[in-house]
Amino acid sequence: MDKSPLNTLTLEDFLESERHKLTGTLTPVTPETFAKWKKDRLDKKAAEEQARQAKEATGRAMFESGNWKDSEDEDSDDDDGDEEDAPGVWNLEAMRKETERIRQLKEEQRLAKANGEPVPDQNGDVDGSADGSKAGDSDTGDGQAESSSAQE
Repeated sequence: MDKSPLNTLTLEDFLESERHKLTGTLTPVTPETFAKWKKDRLDKKAAEEQARQAKEATGRAMFESGNWKDSEDEDSDDDDGDEEDAPGVWNLEAMRKETERIRQLKEEQRLAKANGEPVPDQNGDVDGSADGSKAGDSDTGDGQAESSSAQE
């Protein structure tokens, strides 16, 4: 057992025998080639880790990373005043104007009904009926329309 080749073979001899088994074009290991190989390997590992994290990203992980702040800042930098043309963008000024227009129209309709004048429709046009009520409207708010139509 003491004369076994495994016990008498040194590390250097083993490496030399394994080196002779290699075939093909080989790159000698120098400090420069090793540094290049190590840099490429670390870059590849970092890219794989980043891809894995992106695939497994949860809302909490994204929030804790703080990357959402950067994307929000980029979005606000892109705004150049064309908010009315962009679909899906909240334009509060346009919404305020539309809300005010609807309120004004409802107030005009209420006053027209109260004074017995023709009621403007959604576009601001005046309805053609004489009593200001639309077809199918039997209630003016005071219950008189139902009783007058029932007496006739």
